[in-house]
Amino acid sequence: MKTFESLNNFDSFPNPVLTIGNYDGIHLGHKQIIERVIARAAEISGTSMLMTFNPHPLSVLRPDNHLGLITPINIRKRLIEENGIDVLLLLPFTDEFRLTEPEAFVKDILIGKLGIKGLVVGYDFKFGKGGKGDTHILKHLSDQYGFFFEAVEAITFNNEKVGSNRIRKHIMSGNVKKAEFFLGRPYVIEGRVLKGYGRGGGIGFPTINIETEFEVIPKNGVYISEVEVGNKRYRSVTNIGYNPTFNNRDKSIETFILDFSDNLYGMEVSLYFHERIRDEIKFNNADELKCRIGMDVHAARSYFEKAGQ
Repeated sequence: MKTFESLNNFDSFPNPVLTIGNYDGIHLGHKQIIERVIARAAEISGTSMLMTFNPHPLSVLRPDNHLGLITPINIRKRLIEENGIDVLLLLPFTDEFRLTEPEAFVKDILIGKLGIKGLVVGYDFKFGKGGKGDTHILKHLSDQYGFFFEAVEAITFNNEKVGSNRIRKHIMSGNVKKAEFFLGRPYVIEGRVLKGYGRGGGIGFPTINIETEFEVIPKNGVYISEVEVGNKRYRSVTNIGYNPTFNNRDKSIETFILDFSDNLYGMEVSLYFHERIRDEIKFNNADELKCRIGMDVHAARSYFEKAGQ
């Protein structure tokens, strides 16, 4: 995949078929659009292209209401490439960009600079100054400027539309299983392993402490999870919160890796969330905590056995 972070000196590509959007999460709805772009590009021996923005437009337009990215930009780039896009346009969302009128955006950028032959977007796509551009305007402009246009309808599960905002809310409320359905994969964060207090080892459950720059973190509680080190995943149980039994003041992400004893300090790991077990609980003493962690580990083992993992 070729990536461009500016439209200056942009290379020309044969018969571009483009999609535009925030693409935060790269969920099942996004994948459906990407698949359609790739298929339509193949029909005309063309080039599949995806245009997205950094920073996220909402962080500029409504900074007080921006809830954070599901996937940081480096992860988003990797997922887009894995889904088969030929060319990624990762453009800065500037004042000049947001103030461009819808028709000027199509005429000057999509046609003038990119030379698109087709455009595929989601049903709720908005663009141009004040968000005045929509799929109805795009259909009219596609006829005027001679490119084909498609708007892809939403995917739904149990009458709930798949979308980044819903996924974000499910993650933040602890419903990581529903988020997994919508994403088409477990929700994952990445981070570095730091040295903690060492209390887990003292009660027989040594944990790794993960520091992350990911903005969307599941609700405080205990989760069935997996830790990926290198290219190998290990079953685990993760606690997010303040470890109230020991009155911690700082929020932490602590993971006990089942049947694992290597030293991971300083290493980069990925943490996959599968299911929430329970809330954080303040226990009367370390023995009570140890007993409950044992129950959590048993729940995790049963989960992975049923899943065949």
